[in-house]
Amino acid sequence: MIILSSCLSSSERPANELSKFGSAVSLGLIDDERLEEVSGLVASRNNPGMVWVHNDSGNPAEIYLLDNQAQLRAIYTLGEEQRDWEDIAIGPGPEDGVIYLYVGDIGDNFTLYSEDRILRFPEPTFPPNQSVYTDTIYQIDTIMFNYPDEQWDAETLLLDPITKNLYLLSKEMSFTRVYCLPYPHRTDTVITAEHLLTLPFEGANLLDRLVAGDISANGQELLLKTYQHVFYRARTNPTLPFAKWLALPPDTLPYTTEPQGEAIGWSPDGSGYYTLSESQIGSDLYLYFYPRQSGSE
Repeated sequence: MIILSSCLSSSERPANELSKFGSAVSLGLIDDERLEEVSGLVASRNNPGMVWVHNDSGNPAEIYLLDNQAQLRAIYTLGEEQRDWEDIAIGPGPEDGVIYLYVGDIGDNFTLYSEDRILRFPEPTFPPNQSVYTDTIYQIDTIMFNYPDEQWDAETLLLDPITKNLYLLSKEMSFTRVYCLPYPHRTDTVITAEHLLTLPFEGANLLDRLVAGDISANGQELLLKTYQHVFYRARTNPTLPFAKWLALPPDTLPYTTEPQGEAIGWSPDGSGYYTLSESQIGSDLYLYFYPRQSGSE
């Protein structure tokens, strides 16, 4: 087991690190009651300016497409069970030139399950001139996996577009355990994930638990999110192994506190990142975008 001394959180970041990205810009109010427990978000590649989101446990097995004003444009039902979907990733897969969505059925609040799974399928293209389009996706690859030690609750699924490896990061109060599913991913058997490292936090409390993350489309930038912070790491060397990338000291980026923010995703061109929250009684939900500041690339 590898334990790294770098930490996810720190209150002593250089002030200029906050200038990489601007403050939150509200793209619109989430006004559809079906989107009250959003736990995963990625920016679409086949539908420019739109984002995919999904809810977590206790909700239909559906993914939702929102436009750049936070309006619901499409609902795709997956012909699969929704146990506890906690994150979603987007990027390459087994067929060259095809963009895939990866839905992580990886949550396990009470560590009850012996296996988890990731649903992989080509990203749908939203038909134009539709109000709210509905469809069902049946052709889905199921990547079944377990952990080599014990069962963990995870809410962060990452896809490295350079290697096509998948990474799972556990949601704990004082550390996160990082596991890898190396590419190619078999779908005819249960895979045992590889434990890469254990990454400690500074200060164990509920708000510092890791709840989301995303790797940029070019594979050079990483976002990790707790309930109250967004952390950033740049991969200056494209061949830098993922474990060493995580060992780099993170920068703290702007984040407007949300009721229960569990979703974050890069824009396809790296011009900024999106966040979205679950709802709480009496709170409004907004789709936020944090634009990259000019000259900060």
